[in-house]
Amino acid sequence: MRRTSLIPVLLFLSATVASVVPLAAQSAAKPYQFSAQGHAAIERLDTLNSIPADDWQYHEGAVAQGASPALRTDDWKTVHIPFRASRQEIWLRRWVEIPKTLHGYDLTGAGITFQVDVAGDGPGRGYLYESIYFNGKRIVEGTHLGRQVLLENAKPGDKVLIAINMPPTAQWKHFERAPVLVRFAASRPDPEVVRTELIAASELLPMVTRDATALASQEKVLDGAASAVSIAALDQGDQQGFDTSLKKAQADLESLRPLLKKYFVQMTGNAHIDAAWLWTWSEAVDQVHFTFENALQMMREYPGYTFSQSSAQYYEWMEEKFPSLFKEIQQRVKEGRWELVGGMWVEPDLNMPAGESQVRQLLLGKRYFQQKFGVDVKVGWNVDSFGYDWQLPQIYKKSGIDYFITQKLRYNDTNQLPLKLFWWQAPDGSRVLSYFPHDIVQGTEALEMSQDLARAVTLNPGQNELMHVFGPSLGHLNIKPAREAIENGMNWSEPDRVFPRLEFRTSQAFFKDMAGRIATSGMPTWNYRTFAAGETQLPTPPAGKISLPVWDDEIYLELHRGTYTSQAAQKANLRHGEEWLLNAEKYSSLAWLGGLSYPGSQLTEAWKKASFNQFHDVAAGTAIAAVYLDAQKDYDAIHWAANEATGNALKELDSHINTNAHPGVPIIVWNTLNWKRSDVAEVSVQMPQAEPNGISVLDADNRPVLMQVLSKDERTHTYRLLLKLNGVPSVGYTVLHAVSGQRKVASDLKLNGTTMENSLVRVVLDPKTGCITSLYNKAAKFESIAAGQCGNMLQAFVDTGTHITQAGVDTLRIEDAWNIDADYVNHKTDLTMLDSIETIERGPLREVIRITRHWSKSRFVQDITLYAGLPRVDVVNDIDWHETHVLLKASFPLAASSPVATYEIPYGTIERPTTRNNSIEDAKFEVPALRWADLGDGRHGFSLMNDSKYGYDAKDNVLRLSLLRAPTYPDPTADRGRQQFSYSLYPHAGSWKQAETELRAYEFNYKLRASQAESHQGGLPATHSFVQVKPNNLVLTALKKSEDGNSLILRFYEWAGEKTKATISVPAGASEAVETDLMEHDLKGAGARLALHDGQVGVEVEPFSINTVRIGYNVRGDGFWGAQR
Repeated sequence: MRRTSLIPVLLFLSATVASVVPLAAQSAAKPYQFSAQGHAAIERLDTLNSIPADDWQYHEGAVAQGASPALRTDDWKTVHIPFRASRQEIWLRRWVEIPKTLHGYDLTGAGITFQVDVAGDGPGRGYLYESIYFNGKRIVEGTHLGRQVLLENAKPGDKVLIAINMPPTAQWKHFERAPVLVRFAASRPDPEVVRTELIAASELLPMVTRDATALASQEKVLDGAASAVSIAALDQGDQQGFDTSLKKAQADLESLRPLLKKYFVQMTGNAHIDAAWLWTWSEAVDQVHFTFENALQMMREYPGYTFSQSSAQYYEWMEEKFPSLFKEIQQRVKEGRWELVGGMWVEPDLNMPAGESQVRQLLLGKRYFQQKFGVDVKVGWNVDSFGYDWQLPQIYKKSGIDYFITQKLRYNDTNQLPLKLFWWQAPDGSRVLSYFPHDIVQGTEALEMSQDLARAVTLNPGQNELMHVFGPSLGHLNIKPAREAIENGMNWSEPDRVFPRLEFRTSQAFFKDMAGRIATSGMPTWNYRTFAAGETQLPTPPAGKISLPVWDDEIYLELHRGTYTSQAAQKANLRHGEEWLLNAEKYSSLAWLGGLSYPGSQLTEAWKKASFNQFHDVAAGTAIAAVYLDAQKDYDAIHWAANEATGNALKELDSHINTNAHPGVPIIVWNTLNWKRSDVAEVSVQMPQAEPNGISVLDADNRPVLMQVLSKDERTHTYRLLLKLNGVPSVGYTVLHAVSGQRKVASDLKLNGTTMENSLVRVVLDPKTGCITSLYNKAAKFESIAAGQCGNMLQAFVDTGTHITQAGVDTLRIEDAWNIDADYVNHKTDLTMLDSIETIERGPLREVIRITRHWSKSRFVQDITLYAGLPRVDVVNDIDWHETHVLLKASFPLAASSPVATYEIPYGTIERPTTRNNSIEDAKFEVPALRWADLGDGRHGFSLMNDSKYGYDAKDNVLRLSLLRAPTYPDPTADRGRQQFSYSLYPHAGSWKQAETELRAYEFNYKLRASQAESHQGGLPATHSFVQVKPNNLVLTALKKSEDGNSLILRFYEWAGEKTKATISVPAGASEAVETDLMEHDLKGAGARLALHDGQVGVEVEPFSINTVRIGYNVRGDGFWGAQR
């Protein structure tokens, strides 16, 4: 049992319940302060728990027979724990002798145990391998070894030599504790039990007793019990007298037991296993196997024990590799003792994957759990991700998940949210009942549970229950920690304990209890703005009810802000992998209507790979290098699968299109977005013969389109063309034709030195620095760049990522892949030196000015690109990056400013402050976003779009995009080498909504697809839209075949916050239209079945909602396309 001194416990509790955030104090009772006599008694009891053993002999390097009692160690150093040991192999030794008495207590007959807590100095702090020897014999090896029995029945004078050996490690080894613990003889009263009961009661009683007179009476009993403990008897060596005083103290406490038993702690076992992190997935398979086998062993030994575990991927591993173990898990699930939680394929990052990826996590996970176990998972369990997007409650609720658990917010470096049990609400109003356990990687120490219960009672008036989540953090080579936690919990669950009731239960049992007791009126709605204003009080609920707040905001982790940017290649894979798969599904579902087999299994396996690599430590860029080698293999396979599915589908679809309506070489241009769009596309075209007079491209109406020849192969007559397309249909195509001879098309592009412009925008570059001195929106007649400032300024910041602050204490940890220093802005270098600035492309459709520069060890090439007729300026980057501990950003000081900036999040947007007026705003100095962020005053604005980046910051009038980092741990090669990515500048009139930034950012990411086709007849016209979802405040994110049956699934979301009547048009032949949840289950009730007329469906759409519609088809096949309009 962990020794806990009274003073730190009281200080901890006071800080926890009395002031949850520096800027807003929470009014709460404080723990009872014992009298001097009572306090002295508790402090003396605290000294009886362990035998002093802080001095150790220490040696670096290998030693033959290093654990032998006969080994001479005269040349070994003496160290004092806690201390930091070398990265080399090390040995520690010391003799432990049982004294006659320990601070007056006779240890005869006591059990003596030993436990060493050693951690690395990085995030993998607990994952160091060790071997422990007693008297020269190795008794255990592994990680998280727990308590080891030194002596079962100690006698004064007994001696044991303890030796610890650890192999070389990548991290420094921090020895934090190495206590020699006392397990008191069963024949005597247990001083530790008395001490714990006294402290627990002193914490809980002031929180649960509102009547001052009653509380005074209780505290008198409490102090009397503490004062009954006879220190004098210990000093005199009177063991019987001391034992009698302990019995007296326990007898005095008996009157408090009925009150404390009204409070309940449920213990929920779990294991937090990282699917890949400081190990690869193949090693994680072994960790899962060890952990699951250990959990089953605990269930065999302890019939009351329950275990909760997430991540369908882990169960699939066990099903494939350890089938007998898997069958036993199935049986334990049937018994209700093994709880399936999470519902997702893994526990993913929930800042960066798009909303559709989060739905697929649940679709894969929930279907697996339903098919293999017959369980519909209801608890969203994602305990360790680095923040949670605001739309997650809606995603959960519409996927059949009612509850949510995370403990990650306890790691906040600046503020602690005043939340324990609460409703979490999405922008559309969807809610999930949510809970913050104190921790997940812990034991069942009684004082930790009582402290957390006191916090729960304080934060939720009327609360009398706590869910205490405990368990290891990965697989182990032994099961001692689990057994210790279970037995300790069982010990404190004994009915004679003056302590709250304890029981092993599942998380869903806790939530069901809570759901029935929530006060339904008077719930305040909180968010970060109200929190900053000090609104943290909840009303007193009716008798028997619990008061909860509604949290109507994202859940932002005030830590690990570097994870939005670390491992740039992985971020690009994440974004592009989503695009590959979603496009492949759209093409394949359309081809399926015409009779082509749908590649469901192939795409499902690809989604499993994508979902696995969205695991929070992988997507975040905080894993070892080997993990990213595996990830790249997975993304290569995803790309291949998506390309094959897309290629097969387009071959089928193209074969039905009439491509010979006009002479020339056919080109088919596809648009997978659900609005008619104008944009550019590249295509290679092979002409049948040489074209001495050049070529032109004609649209479906036989009109020439603006084009630019990028290259030409005279031998094969092949042209690489850049085309300007206007009005490419929604989820459809248009047919063009390349023909002989040049036909002139007017262009609005102009170039004068370092000034480029079209009819919509003008951009001016500084010839000395390469930065943008002017970005002028011609329609709005507004200059976007602040006067005298430079936009697109590359800025390099010192970025060690090692200093974090928790509870006001500065600690040094190697977490550079995770963290960005809070003061990084004070260590800035503007990259203004140029190697060259030159025009590399000047055509009727595209102008490009290339900027080349060197700085430190890196080379930067930026192509500033403007197209005819488009309102954006693209910045195409090719960077050879060789820095260490540097953060690279692109900065834009803007003429328009606002107290908030807007950012895209999964299925929507969020506003965050650009001011720094309080600690809440200070902490958000780096924030996550998907494809864009916008800063504007409502009359004018500037959107900064990207194709693979996720980190932004906005302060006052400056908006910046994080481009690259250079951490050294856990991957010393992270981000080094060539990096290619693009971002785009979109100055606009009005607000981002009026400018439709959401749509423009999709267009920047989802390119038009153009390819040469064969000339043939077909049942489909030269221009056609298969699917339409209108109006433009709706974005279609998924078009796929249903998981079951013969239907198309369409999923779309409303992004502008407007109540809307959606009009959906689908291919002819549809037999029914039904609204479904995100898991493709038909909704029940009136209105779920939608009216379908001539391929059109109307749907009522609420602001910010995610909607799914199933379109049934009874007839498909060869004649299908001939029936289309």
